[in-house]
Amino acid sequence: MGVEFPRKEMEYIKKVNQELISSKATQEQIYTIEQQLREHMEESRLHGIDPFEDLETPAEFVREYLEINEDQHPHQQKRTLSKKHYLMGFLYFTVTYLISQLILTMFLTQTFSPSYQNADFDYNILYSISDNLWWNTTLIMISLLSALIITSLVGLFSYHKVKRS
Repeated sequence: MGVEFPRKEMEYIKKVNQELISSKATQEQIYTIEQQLREHMEESRLHGIDPFEDLETPAEFVREYLEINEDQHPHQQKRTLSKKHYLMGFLYFTVTYLISQLILTMFLTQTFSPSYQNADFDYNILYSISDNLWWNTTLIMISLLSALIITSLVGLFSYHKVKRS
């Protein structure tokens, strides 16, 4: 569309773009609205009609357009989690679990004590940090819960950070 637009029309398009940016519209929406406005103004000029006759103020135009666009495309608002997000969540969970197991082993069991001698006990940081079954189960549950809570908090913080930007 190699048509030159008068100053008044270019100012209107510029104000609409500023309103779109302030209402946090996507680049795709900004481009689409700008193209539709240019087509409308070109068609109006071809038919000898004032293009501003049926246009509202830029703020009202943007508000109405976004309301209509949200109703027609509600799926655009939803964001899905990628494989990267799931992988990072799993990594946070695993590292937190292992660190928790290590800390609990060091402070709440005798496994690392030099005086501890038990030939039947086979230490494994994943599932066997104590030779007492109920204590081992309790410590594993504490590690799992702490890993779950910390991973959830990191995920929630990351989600809010991305949502704000």
